[in-house]
Amino acid sequence: MPIIKEYKSLTTLEPQLTDEEFNDLKQFALDNQRDKQDNHRPVLQLRNNNDLRAQNYVGIITTRKGTVLEILPKIDLGDDKNNKKTKEIFLKMLRTWRGLSEAQFSQSNINALQRFSMLEAFIRLFLDNLISLTQRGIAKQYQAVEDNLACLKGRLLFPQHLGNNLTNQARFYVGFDEFSADRPANRLINSAIHKLIPMVRQSQNQQLLYQLRLCFDEIPLSRQWQTDWDRHRVDRTMQHYNSVMQWVGLFLFGHGLTTFRGKHVNQSLLFPMEEVFEDFVTHHIRKHQDQFSVKAQRPQRPLAHLDGTTPAFQMKPDISLTPFDKPDDVRYILDTKWKHINENANDPKRDISQTDMYQLYSYGKKYGCEKVALIYPSTDKFKFENRLYYRFDDNLSLYCFPFDVEHPKKSVGEIISSLQNKSSFH
Repeated sequence: MPIIKEYKSLTTLEPQLTDEEFNDLKQFALDNQRDKQDNHRPVLQLRNNNDLRAQNYVGIITTRKGTVLEILPKIDLGDDKNNKKTKEIFLKMLRTWRGLSEAQFSQSNINALQRFSMLEAFIRLFLDNLISLTQRGIAKQYQAVEDNLACLKGRLLFPQHLGNNLTNQARFYVGFDEFSADRPANRLINSAIHKLIPMVRQSQNQQLLYQLRLCFDEIPLSRQWQTDWDRHRVDRTMQHYNSVMQWVGLFLFGHGLTTFRGKHVNQSLLFPMEEVFEDFVTHHIRKHQDQFSVKAQRPQRPLAHLDGTTPAFQMKPDISLTPFDKPDDVRYILDTKWKHINENANDPKRDISQTDMYQLYSYGKKYGCEKVALIYPSTDKFKFENRLYYRFDDNLSLYCFPFDVEHPKKSVGEIISSLQNKSSFH
C-alpha cells in the first residue's frame, strides 16, 4: 500500500505508483477540484498536470478501481521514513479526538496495530469494541408483533382475525410482544459489518468480521441508514454500545471526518488534523497541570453588538485558562494551529498568518487577557528554545509555542511556566 506524509509529492513514493494507480488518484483529485459545493481544500493537490501532493488531511483514500493511499501526519521525528512511529503517535492523538471520545483503544491496542495499514487498524479497533459489546450482551427490546398463527398467542385481534380467517378456523390472527434484537442500533452495526467485509484484506480482521456477522445473523440489515441513526438511542441499559456506535457513525456516515465525493472514490477516512491537534493539546493541558481550569471552545462572547444590543460575531477561543476560584476571569487564551512554521525565517512574521495574529489580538482585548498564545507542532526548525514573543503596542503580549506531540507532558509544563513567568520573556 502506498504511504505518504502530509504535503509530500506522490512522486516520492516508494515503491512508485503504476501509471494506472497514478491516473486513478489524479482523477480523484480532479473530482475534488471540480466540486463547487465542497468548501474543503482538496485532499490531493494537482500541480502541472503530473504532480500530486497530499494536503493537511490524514487517513485513507480507496478509489473505485482499488487503489489505496495512506496519508500520515507530518510529525517531526528526526527520521522522515519512520512510518511505524508516526502511526503510533497519530493513533495516540486520535484517543483524545472528539469524534472518537467514547471509543476505547488502549496502549496495548496501539502497540499491536502499528504493523497494520491504517484502514485495517481502524477496523480492528471497531472489531475489538464490538467483541466487548457481544460479550456483555446484544441489547433487545419488546416489540409489538401481529401475525396469523396456527396457535393462540398473546391476544386475539378480532377484526383482523375475521378478515383473514373467516373460513379457516385453524389459524388465529394475534398480537403479542416479542423480545427482539431487531432494533435500530443493531441493524446499523450489522450494516457496518457487511460494508467492511469486502474492504478487509488482513486475515485476522477477516476472521473476526465473519464471526461477528454470525452474532448478528438474525438481525436484518438497515434499509435506511439515516432513519435508523436518527431513531437509535443508547439508554442506561446499553451504555456498552457507546464506543461501537461512534465507529459505526464513522464507517457508515463519515461522522467527524472530512468527506470527499466523486465517482472515482469508493471510501475515504480522512481526519481533520486541525481538530485532532486541538483536542490533543486541550486534553493534555487538562491532564498535566492543576493550576487552571481548562475550557474548550468557551467561554463564548460576541465580538460586537448590532445597534448596540444584538450580539454578533460570536468568539470561540480554542482553549481558555481560568483560575479555579474565578471562572469568569480568563487569564490566558491559547489557539492551536496544525501548521509548521520556521523560526529561522528571515521574515519577522516567521510564517505566522496575519489573520491568526488579528484573531488572537481580538481575543486578548475582548477577554481582558495580558497574554495569548498560538500553539504549533514542534519541528526541527521550531523547538521550545526558539519560541517566539510578540509585543503589541498596548498591554498585550502574544507567544508562539511549539508542542511536542511525542512528549506532551513536557510541552505543557514549558508552556504553563512561560505564561506565568513575569520576567522578561528571554
